[in-house]
Amino acid sequence: MKRGRIWFVSKMTIVIYSQLAIEREGVRMAMEYATRTIYTEYAALKTTLGIIEVKKKRARDPLTDQLDRLLIVIEAKQEPFWTVKHYQVGQEKIVLHVVSDSMMDRWIVLNENRRAIHWIEDGIVLFERNEYILELRQRNRNLTNREQRLQLSLSFAKLLRRFEDGRYLFLEGEFQDAFTQIHHALTHLARLSILEAGIHPEIVLWEQVRAIDLEIYKLHEELVGGQESLEQRIHLVVIGMEHLIQSKVLPGTLLLLQTMQEKDGAWTFSELMEHPNLNELRVDLGSIVGFLVKKGYVRTVTRPTKGVGVEAVLYEIA
Repeated sequence: MKRGRIWFVSKMTIVIYSQLAIEREGVRMAMEYATRTIYTEYAALKTTLGIIEVKKKRARDPLTDQLDRLLIVIEAKQEPFWTVKHYQVGQEKIVLHVVSDSMMDRWIVLNENRRAIHWIEDGIVLFERNEYILELRQRNRNLTNREQRLQLSLSFAKLLRRFEDGRYLFLEGEFQDAFTQIHHALTHLARLSILEAGIHPEIVLWEQVRAIDLEIYKLHEELVGGQESLEQRIHLVVIGMEHLIQSKVLPGTLLLLQTMQEKDGAWTFSELMEHPNLNELRVDLGSIVGFLVKKGYVRTVTRPTKGVGVEAVLYEIA
């Protein structure tokens, strides 16, 4: 009698679990269908090049804007364009990024949005036209020489600006603010080292650096976790960074130096700013040029102007 009851209870349990599984599968399919309605209108457009889906891997995943699911629609548009929309499907929160291919190019080439690198590499391809996503992934992994030089120059320029600001604040005794600037500078130095190795900097930056450049990693450990006073830690890291910055001059300034070699004679600063090779460096170009003059890689020459006693300053490779 007991065996019959056990068998009956077990059979009922199996039936209940089966019904629950069917219900869950039905809910999942309904949510998937509802999610598809968000992006299917874009798939029907001739301007849509690709659609990618990224699902969260942890409770608060920065790759999905800390929501449950992220959708990226890439459209063919010459002008940079990017808009974001939020949706809710059942209990799931979904974010939709609609971005132009020109903006995606900026994210990849200028490293303006590191998450986009992960979206492209790890996302599920829901739609693509003429193997666009495949080509985007290949480009992401194999930057052209010009694109790599540009990324190196951008990181070097930001490194110089942050380092100079941090060192100035340190000498002024503003140690808390100096720490912030030096930490940012150290981060740009780490990114520069990773880019020099031909790799994209990732969100988990310091794990990459530990495997690629242990000297920079140890400087970071000293700054954030050293036993010395804040003033002593900053001082030690500044000394260490001065040596490392010098070792990064060539990769960090190669794009500018090669551009300056395109013509004989000196350049005005405005000519450098307006050169298409250096367009993305305009904000920090003064820092790079000033550094190269200070270190003797570039020299200044002067020319008379119409103003009495006023001379224009030009720059040429030393």
